[in-house]
Amino acid sequence: MLISISKLVDVMQSLLTATGLIVALIGLIGVLIIVPSLWLGIAGDWKIIFLSLSYFCFFLGTIWRVLRYGQLVSRNEDEQVKKTSGRLASLIGIIGILGVHWLSLYDFALKSETNHIISGDRTFSIVAIALSLTAIIVNQIAIRTLGKFFDRLAIKSDHQLVKNGIYNIIRHPIYTSYILLFIGFCTMLQSLLGLGILTAICIVWFGSRMRIEEQMLTAKFGDEYRDYCQHTKRLFPYIY
Repeated sequence: MLISISKLVDVMQSLLTATGLIVALIGLIGVLIIVPSLWLGIAGDWKIIFLSLSYFCFFLGTIWRVLRYGQLVSRNEDEQVKKTSGRLASLIGIIGILGVHWLSLYDFALKSETNHIISGDRTFSIVAIALSLTAIIVNQIAIRTLGKFFDRLAIKSDHQLVKNGIYNIIRHPIYTSYILLFIGFCTMLQSLLGLGILTAICIVWFGSRMRIEEQMLTAKFGDEYRDYCQHTKRLFPYIY
């Protein structure tokens, strides 16, 4: 009986955690896409609906990780937060990503209102859908491959160097998935300005995170990690 009650409590806690995470996720999508789309009068467009659903599916991987392995480490333990340059890069990244989303939505609304959508709209849509779906797949595979080691930038006491699966090809597939997701967003909305700003933001934000993460892993695993770096690319196979 006690075991049953214990299991029931665990189930209830998991449900409460899942509910809270989903509410937070909806809030994030609301800030990035839904609220500005409503304000601009484009919330009913199929592209906006698709992008909102894509973001929801994308971030379900993080919810799965928390439910499966427990909460992420405290933000104060994130090595990027501990460094002044890292905090600055994070600030630029957060503000920049928010700005890119709002700017791209405004750009799309303006073009829709004046019928200035770029020729080849169907091609842009197909490319954007492909990018978004690829981002979701890469993200889910990477998170499940890392398991409990998918976390903020912190080394755990039992930390292991994951080199199998997708990590046998690139070292930072989760960052790759974010970049693909954001590029897909800008492509769907045909915002060249958004893409330009996004490029600069990704260089600053993800560049900082990759540098700090690789320093941490080198300090932890030494030659094993250096050898791993020699045989893999950072973000895109055979490119970079």
